[in-house]
Amino acid sequence: MPVVGVHSWRQADTAAMARHFVEQGTPIWLPQIDWAGASAGYVECEFPIYPFLVSRLYGLIGIQEWMGRSVSVLCSAITIWLVMRLGRRWFNPEAGWWGGMAFALAPLGVYYGRAFQAEALLVLCAAGALEAHSIWVERRTKWALAISWICFAGAALIKVIPMLWLGLPLLLVELIPSPHAEAESCRQIMRRLWHLLLNPWFWVYSTTALAVTSAWYMHAYGLGDTSGLTFGFWGDDSDRSNIGLALSLSSWMNLAIRIGLRALVLIGIPLIIIGIMRCWRLGGGRIALGGVVGMLICTIATMRSSTVHEYYQFPLLLFSSPLVGLGWQTWNCKQQRWVVQIVLSVTIIVSLVVLTVDYWAVETRQRSIWMPLAESIRRELPTNARIVSVTGSDPTLLNLARRQGWIIPSNELTRKHLQILRSHGASHLTGSIKWHNTYTPTKETEAQRINQLIQTKDMHFVDKSKKTYLIPISDIIP
Repeated sequence: MPVVGVHSWRQADTAAMARHFVEQGTPIWLPQIDWAGASAGYVECEFPIYPFLVSRLYGLIGIQEWMGRSVSVLCSAITIWLVMRLGRRWFNPEAGWWGGMAFALAPLGVYYGRAFQAEALLVLCAAGALEAHSIWVERRTKWALAISWICFAGAALIKVIPMLWLGLPLLLVELIPSPHAEAESCRQIMRRLWHLLLNPWFWVYSTTALAVTSAWYMHAYGLGDTSGLTFGFWGDDSDRSNIGLALSLSSWMNLAIRIGLRALVLIGIPLIIIGIMRCWRLGGGRIALGGVVGMLICTIATMRSSTVHEYYQFPLLLFSSPLVGLGWQTWNCKQQRWVVQIVLSVTIIVSLVVLTVDYWAVETRQRSIWMPLAESIRRELPTNARIVSVTGSDPTLLNLARRQGWIIPSNELTRKHLQILRSHGASHLTGSIKWHNTYTPTKETEAQRINQLIQTKDMHFVDKSKKTYLIPISDIIP
């Protein structure tokens, strides 16, 4: 599947970075995107370790985007194994096994576990940090502490907010050395916390991870300040938080429905409640619940992003899946075999229906619309051509075409604007009269205005049914 579908814009930027790393030979600290016009395209972004790793594979076999998906699938497979280990460590082997199955069957995990973006690697780093740190607490082996730090710092570099939702359960791993035993009293935990704060290695671990993360984002800020290209981490364009949304009941209902359907597959809702009730007094349960609380705090702090970008909920599976596994184990032991088989079958069916309707159907539809146009651009235009993509703020078409240029919304498509872009090197105009971007239909009045503007003597549509076009700007503005 090409890079289309739900959140294709995010995947397209990641794929573009990987392509530019191998084509331009740039180092990892100079990520580039496609929508930079005539400039080099250096952008302020998270630490681009994922696209850089993919670019190393491109260097071996050429640009094949299935390689990026393969990296995500590999990360997801290892994460499933680690979730099983965490569930076994926090609860018991059977709960761990079913926790891994819950992670593997969740539509949210399946889709973003093969998406061309860094989320699968992020969750793998988080799972690796928890497992390695647990080994450090048990055995005091230095290699485990080193792996824990690498994974924790890596997760923070990829997304920043793991500093909280991963930092909190990591702290609880230190404070609760016996996950299977009854949780200690608050006084005992506070005593352990005091001793931990007096340990110099705690501060070395924390401050170095914070320093590395801060260093990258300061560098990234400099890139964005110089180029004017950013993913919106700072300033007025930042879309991370919103107090109004955090206080809105409809926002929380939307999140609850999304999590219940795509993360817990409906069947997991009562199971996670059973798991929470069962583990409440266990040390391992406190660690898992600490991760859930950390995710809740981060959701409130990044409410706008969390309501728009559902992959912000993907890491929740790391903590909810073992709890679902424990709930399933508790429920399963009291049921007849045929009842268990029916519930398992229903779970798989619900997961497949959600994946088909919410994700795969969207990918199939978008591929049929945009790939013929992208292939036409690849075939007809030179690789150094700069094009204007009328797809709003969505760079998906540029990435599919493997070209650089400008992305503009349809309401900014005017003869004057085209004249300015042409003077900066733009050669062709492309897009669809029927689609504002790769996922939103164009309003009828706007479609009529675009149609009148781009009519030329040699006017032709790449696909008449989809109304996709590729036109030399010189035909519109002689």
